[in-house]
Amino acid sequence: MTTHSAVAPATVKVLLVEDNAADARLVMEFLLEAEPHRFEVTHAPQLGRALENLHAGGFNAIVLDLGLPDSQGLETLVRARAEAPGAPIIVLTGLDDESTGIQAVLNGAQDYLVKGAVTAQLLRHAVVYAVERANVAAAARDRDERFRQLTENMTEVFFVLDALFR
Repeated sequence: MTTHSAVAPATVKVLLVEDNAADARLVMEFLLEAEPHRFEVTHAPQLGRALENLHAGGFNAIVLDLGLPDSQGLETLVRARAEAPGAPIIVLTGLDDESTGIQAVLNGAQDYLVKGAVTAQLLRHAVVYAVERANVAAAARDRDERFRQLTENMTEVFFVLDALFR
């Protein structure tokens, strides 16, 4: 059983999946201009290369463009989610479409940001908050698993009463 901290790590390791070199440079500048050593960014220009990086592990978050040479649209998110089910994914795309954004969130994205509207501060906050939410969710899963194991291994019966019975 793994224990998770509900605090973002000192250095947030981000996998940036972006095929446009200028957009990738801008995103890296946005993240790396934060306080020293806050973010460590690995860039993958295609989903295939990103999936190889994900197999190696160690990423706290993924910043993902939906339009890549080897994958388009929400399928890009679905494939990334399948490879890294626990990693928070922030979609950063040029498509300013609310219904696609909602579908992205329903498919597991932590956030949906539009390239032309994103600022350095917004991107940094989105990444850090996504990591925090993922850590809190993982800690809750660990707590639930410990409780499940405890109750399955009990040999005595017990009752839980709440404030309604006082």
